[in-house]
Amino acid sequence: MDKKIIILACLAAVGGVILGIIRSPERKGVQGQDLFPSEKLQGYVEHTQISVKEDGQGGRPVLAVAITPYGIKPEQVSPTGYGALKALHRSFPKSDWVSVFIAEDSAMAEASNWVGVAELRGGKVTVTGGIPTQAQIDSLGKLGQPFRRPTQADLKAVAALFDSTANLATERWDLSQTLLGAGSGRIDKSRFFKLDLETNSLHSAAKAVGSDPKQLQNLAQGVIRFYWAKAGDPQ
Repeated sequence: MDKKIIILACLAAVGGVILGIIRSPERKGVQGQDLFPSEKLQGYVEHTQISVKEDGQGGRPVLAVAITPYGIKPEQVSPTGYGALKALHRSFPKSDWVSVFIAEDSAMAEASNWVGVAELRGGKVTVTGGIPTQAQIDSLGKLGQPFRRPTQADLKAVAALFDSTANLATERWDLSQTLLGAGSGRIDKSRFFKLDLETNSLHSAAKAVGSDPKQLQNLAQGVIRFYWAKAGDPQ
């Protein structure tokens, strides 16, 4: 896992109130509305950890990752994005572009398997992505693209795969940058569905978790399809 990530906070939502990192006045939208109204924060996942990947220097947006405990529900994706943005906005009040990638469990964050991406840009908040419905999973499965909602045991297997493959985590994170500024649902997801693995790394990971290499590869690809099925789709 990325040891250089700076952990900012472990946030809890109590009565719709999000505890921020640095207390400061909230910036209002272009017409004076609150960017983070309380109703948008209802459903924020407790014990979400927020970490900064890039601090917005050189014209780049502030990039962060919000890791929720395993088991996030579809209706919790957007509130969690709003809550994470609110906390980050307090730390970077002068930044005009803040993006946070949302993952459940650190293993999925390492694999760049996101349940959503929330952005504050130009005084506007957008949240894209989400968790596919069972109907969507069944429909795509019939087309020969099996999806898999990972169990906690699956998370460990995917983590072992990434730990055994040099540069895989970096490559997937770099590919995630295609989601910045997204919102039209017209994201090329095909590159994410492909997972090129070295034979030795695959066998090493499979041995570590007591799995057949081919089964492990199929598991990882099914998990990737699950998280990327709705990438770029507006909430």
